[in-house]
Amino acid sequence: MSGTIAALSTPPLSGAIGIIRLSGPEAFSAAAAIFRPSENVPFLSMPPRMLTTGDVILSGNLMDKVCALRLPAPNSYTGEDMVELHLHGSPPLLQSVLEALYASGAKPAAPGEFTRRALMHGKLSLSQAEAVIDLITAETRDSARNAAGQLDGRTGRVFQAVYERLANMLSHFYAVMDYPEEGLPESDLEELARQLELANRDLQKLLGTYEMGRVLREGIRCAIIGRPNVGKSSLLNAFAGEGRAIVSATPGTTRDIIEETVLLGGVKLRLCDSAGIRKKPDCPIETEGLARARTLAGEAELLFVVLDGSAPLGDDDRAVLDLARNRNCVILINKSDLTGVWERDSIEAAFLHIVPVSAKSGDGLDAVGSTLRHIYSSGAVYDGSILTNARQADAIRRTQEAIGHTSDALKQGITPDAVLAELESALSIVSELTGKRVSEDILERIFSQFCVGK
Repeated sequence: MSGTIAALSTPPLSGAIGIIRLSGPEAFSAAAAIFRPSENVPFLSMPPRMLTTGDVILSGNLMDKVCALRLPAPNSYTGEDMVELHLHGSPPLLQSVLEALYASGAKPAAPGEFTRRALMHGKLSLSQAEAVIDLITAETRDSARNAAGQLDGRTGRVFQAVYERLANMLSHFYAVMDYPEEGLPESDLEELARQLELANRDLQKLLGTYEMGRVLREGIRCAIIGRPNVGKSSLLNAFAGEGRAIVSATPGTTRDIIEETVLLGGVKLRLCDSAGIRKKPDCPIETEGLARARTLAGEAELLFVVLDGSAPLGDDDRAVLDLARNRNCVILINKSDLTGVWERDSIEAAFLHIVPVSAKSGDGLDAVGSTLRHIYSSGAVYDGSILTNARQADAIRRTQEAIGHTSDALKQGITPDAVLAELESALSIVSELTGKRVSEDILERIFSQFCVGK
């Protein structure tokens, strides 16, 4: 990656501020061609890392009064000379400035190219670079905190420690084999086995957090189930804050699966409304909807079981409760604004999480969020120690497999060259985590997820 790049780093919409970034060997000269500091000092004489006011001049015309930030290499995000121009957020203005910078020798930045240059210049590790996109796309406070911890190097330090442990083992093996005349001590097989176990333990501890991390990043698929007319669609609309599903007093209105992503108690849910479950559907279409509802209930990670708190339990309610037994579920007693006649004792004896709610008034919705927070976040520390990246999880599993093969080779007394081959394989995979040796294809896939300007 070479040359000077420029891009808009804020959304291409009207707003108070629009930020344009430049990075590369000609960043200062390109910016100096359009920016005039208010103090009439040369651009290169501007204090580094301090906002300087001035004018943007295009074709001899004043276009905007702005602030500029000069960031000399290597103390910049990318490790190269960088400039930030803080303009007013007019899309036509920002586009005109970008075109002027391109005319001065800069080229449009590709998605993630600023962060990729930071990686190439050693300003970020690969795991830190991947944390950048997690932080940009974070939808909850917990996921943002965890991504910030990863950006600070929390997971990267684990990968680096494992890399160093394996690299030290490999270098000693090679030294003994390649320089026998030096009289180096033979490798202590028990110590090698211990070092492999320590590396495997550190990786397993991190991998053990991946399921929590997947939920943090992707959300929990939650099925709303219940008999017809208990208020499932009304609750979906109430949680989503909009009329997402059709609500009608006619039983069987909902036939297909309706999905909406919501945040409840800081927990990301992929809420799915489904057909009401009853023993005797009215028509073939409702029968198909019922089959889909049962399939959804079986596949979902969480169930919201909706009961009508203003009516006694019927056979259809009991059939729904049977589906939820021994499952991760929350019982929602809807219509809590009406006179309650629900069978409290029998339900409380069988289910742990029961929340009275009203889809009509909104009462109890906050309590549902608190319940979810207790279920999914109790005791969790979102400091970057939770693994959220599927690529990293796969690389950890492959590293553990290679470490296992190395351990087996040691135990079986296989020749040193065979042990070396397995150890080199483990080290090569760990390099995919640290970024020391990673294919261009992997980099392209990682940075294709980024937005332009970051």
